[in-house]
Amino acid sequence: MGGDLWVRAATGTALVAVTLGAIWLGPVTYTALLSLLVLLGCREFESAWRRVRPRSSFVSRWLLSLVVLVLPAFAMLWMAGIGEGYDPLIPMGWFALMWTNDTGAYLAGRSFGRHKLAPQISPGKTWEGALGGAALTFLMGAWLQWHWGFEAGILCAAMVSLFGPLGDLAESLLKRKAGIKDSGQILPGHGGVLDRFDSHFFAAPIAALVLMFF
Repeated sequence: MGGDLWVRAATGTALVAVTLGAIWLGPVTYTALLSLLVLLGCREFESAWRRVRPRSSFVSRWLLSLVVLVLPAFAMLWMAGIGEGYDPLIPMGWFALMWTNDTGAYLAGRSFGRHKLAPQISPGKTWEGALGGAALTFLMGAWLQWHWGFEAGILCAAMVSLFGPLGDLAESLLKRKAGIKDSGQILPGHGGVLDRFDSHFFAAPIAALVLMFF
């Protein structure tokens, strides 16, 4: 168990470093990173969906995968100002909100989790974990006001807290229907790309839509 925790921590640290590095280097590397994640995620989604709908065609599975994954990727590019004045601190802040929500939910769930959030879909998730993740995310959103503005930081924190767990549950439901534990094995200790980035599915497009009219 201890060894698995160290592997998870090391992989997570490397993933954070690569993500932040790609964002900081500029729009080209950030776009390349998201494109790679979309391609890897589509492969995992197609493989899982093939188990759920074995009679579906290869083309239809990939089209569905692209619909699920390209939209949040475009939303994250739009929020970063791609084509209109790229600002690396915006996507860094977005990922910080996501990581804060995941970390807060994990720690609160392990420490205080008693009431199951969706036991038929993901037995490990609890209401206490979701609330702990939300509390920490709102603190991060408030801190981001120094660059984003207070309202934008709080709005994005709200979108992450509300819709991040829904993306997580949607991927958990897909895995349950497909009869698999992880979407892939590319990230030791974490599983696949979908396992790490499922929280973006709904949160990123909705946050982008809210900010568009903000």
